[in-house]
Amino acid sequence: MKTSEEKIQSVQRQLLELAGMNRPQLQSRWRDLYGTEAPNSSREFLRRRLAYRIQEIVYGGLDPALKKALTSESNQPARKDHSVLRDGTKIVRQWHGTEYVVVVRGTKYEYDGRLFRSLSGIAKAITGTTWNGNEFFGIKK
Repeated sequence: MKTSEEKIQSVQRQLLELAGMNRPQLQSRWRDLYGTEAPNSSREFLRRRLAYRIQEIVYGGLDPALKKALTSESNQPARKDHSVLRDGTKIVRQWHGTEYVVVVRGTKYEYDGRLFRSLSGIAKAITGTTWNGNEFFGIKK
């Protein structure tokens, strides 16, 4: 059984080896450590994931209960609907001499016959640049 110092040196050696590997070498190491084909990702991504995997093997991974808690949907915060606008509300905006009308449709917004998830998406469709949708349409919290 390896001592704590030997484990640390082993991990350090393996991490240094990763730093000097090219893409095919990283892909080969991925197959060794994960038992699957490497994803089509950058060398930096492969290095980071392999570094994690090496440490996980030597020092142990996350406790199964913690891993489950981190990945469960029930732990994901519910997305809040910040909209104070009621279904059917019409939002009118003048922009460069043209009037634009948006209608609230539940949790979405209808503009030009299309549904958008956010006012920001509509503002970008109108202006061609990124805007805060509430700011563009003059909606106050």
